[in-house]
Amino acid sequence: MRIERLWNFRSLRARLLSSYLVILGIGGLVTSLIGSWIVSSAITSQMQRTLSHNLETVNTIYDQRLRGLDLVVHLTAFGPVIEHYLSARDTTALLDYLDDIRRDNGLDFLTLTDRDGRVIARPTQPGQTGDDVALLGPVATALGGRHIAATEVLTSGQVTREDPVLGQRARLQAESRGDSSASADSTAVLVMMAAAPVRSARTPVAGALYGGVLLNRNNEIVDDAWDILFSGEQFHGQVIGAVSVFLGNVCVATTLQTPEGVRTVGTLSPQPRDGAERRGPAPQPYHLGTDSEGYVGSYGPLRDHTGHVVGAVHVAVLERVYTSMRDRVILWFFALATAGFLLIIIVTDYMVRQITRPIGEIVAATRNLAAGRFDQEVRVDRQGETALLAESFNQMLRSLRLMKADLEQWGNTLEDKVQQRTEQLVAMQNRVAQSEKLASLGMLAAGVAHEINNPLGGILSLTALALEDLPSEDPARPNLEEVVRQSERCREIVKGLLEFSRQQEAGSDMIDVREVLDDTLALMGKQALFFNIELKKRYDAEVPHVLADPSQLQQVFINIIMNAVQAMGERGRLTVDVHGMDDGTVEVRVADTGCGIPLADIDRVFDPFYTTKPEGQGTGLGLSIAYGIVTKHGGTISIGSERGEGTVVTIRFPASLRVVQEEKR
Repeated sequence: MRIERLWNFRSLRARLLSSYLVILGIGGLVTSLIGSWIVSSAITSQMQRTLSHNLETVNTIYDQRLRGLDLVVHLTAFGPVIEHYLSARDTTALLDYLDDIRRDNGLDFLTLTDRDGRVIARPTQPGQTGDDVALLGPVATALGGRHIAATEVLTSGQVTREDPVLGQRARLQAESRGDSSASADSTAVLVMMAAAPVRSARTPVAGALYGGVLLNRNNEIVDDAWDILFSGEQFHGQVIGAVSVFLGNVCVATTLQTPEGVRTVGTLSPQPRDGAERRGPAPQPYHLGTDSEGYVGSYGPLRDHTGHVVGAVHVAVLERVYTSMRDRVILWFFALATAGFLLIIIVTDYMVRQITRPIGEIVAATRNLAAGRFDQEVRVDRQGETALLAESFNQMLRSLRLMKADLEQWGNTLEDKVQQRTEQLVAMQNRVAQSEKLASLGMLAAGVAHEINNPLGGILSLTALALEDLPSEDPARPNLEEVVRQSERCREIVKGLLEFSRQQEAGSDMIDVREVLDDTLALMGKQALFFNIELKKRYDAEVPHVLADPSQLQQVFINIIMNAVQAMGERGRLTVDVHGMDDGTVEVRVADTGCGIPLADIDRVFDPFYTTKPEGQGTGLGLSIAYGIVTKHGGTISIGSERGEGTVVTIRFPASLRVVQEEKR
């Protein structure tokens, strides 16, 4: 059964089909990866465009509110009513007038100063006058004769003087979100503020009128923007977007709520303070206000009267809205690609079967010929090379029949001549057999070189090109360099397989066996079959160096460790010991907790092509090659095992004579 399987694997049909499937698989994988990247890039671009559009909308809404505030304050200050009440010294009527303006236009405070910047009328606190506010930027601008509107940062004391209720609203309780160094400034208050000069007949500037809207815990602006952008839209029960206002890194107003329905005011921005200066989508997804859902957001700056950024408006969208869309598209893409791949496999198998079937008929005829039946001929009803091959085969059969007849005739009359012809035929058959043997070896070597060396050369070339484009500090560079080194080692292994019967001198490098073992374990530890293996290393602190070829030793360790992992079913404990022995040797022990080797089979494990693994999982050459390499380096290798208890492989290498002499000194 095993011979038949090997024959089927080496058949022309199998080789044609497998070669085509390899090319098809590589092309399909590359196409799928490129398609997935294109889909992901397109959806990411759409998300960034949506964020940019949403941010423009929020900025427009905010600017309209700010211009509206500026218009109210400017018209009130420019009108004759204030001048009339000031001339009449009617403070009560002036306070009532200013308070009506404040209430009708939704202002949190509206205050009048004289031309020196001292408060003379404050409707929210009528008794609180005489304080100097000339240092406030907008007030100073208004006293200079110009009206202005900007987003300003005031202290809690300044806001409290305008209205004690505002001072309570301005207090925030900050909660850090992943930045332990950040904290909320409880004395800072973000205010949308406008100021304008008050005119009179006697002087161009009789004072200043300033008013403002407190942004701390003021959800009117963010709610209006949220209604326009998202309109309550949800995705699997989660709000798909959020609008917020930040003072520095502290959220002062937001639409985002906790699962309990509390707005996440006072939390810290997930991005650095200068995110508003950059103005763009966040580079990575982050958690905004809650710990359950990731958002992607963009900032827009809020500037004071000097043009400095003091805060930011922020709009965010739920990342899962776009990632779920991307995943669905990619899933359908791969599903269609898989269906197409299976269809192509079926069609290809049918076509290959049709091509190779005539060759199978010729093979059957050759078997009959080998059995001594010369009366059969091959009939092929197809045109092309197969028909030519069948005709040539039939011509050979006719020639053989004639030859057989001649031999029978000569046998009746010329026994000596028959004997001579028989000897010539035997010699010819021996030469043919030898030629076929050499041809088979040549085909095997050519197949190995073509099937393994060419892909390895491609891997080396492409990896070298990738290394040329990578900067030296790129974290991926060490991995690519490791690919180059291991590919070159694989090429040496293939070369060693082709020259297996040829004796070679071992390398003459002074090496530390522990370093070779560490490199081997690091290489194999990245494979999936190593993920559930518990590795224990026990090395002596001082181990003599040995004179050996590190590449060949690594091949020995790979074969032994791979056998151990497969014996454990890719789950168990692997113990590697390295000790310097008193007799001047270095001992390496590899122990596993696998199924063990039957006692009757231990003496045969080093025989070529002998294996205890299931069919298709081993060639039986690993330990044989390891035995040859260890012996060539002057070492010994032995195996101890008990059924069900595991296996221990012990290797001893002679320490370098120079090292031993130095240790004796």
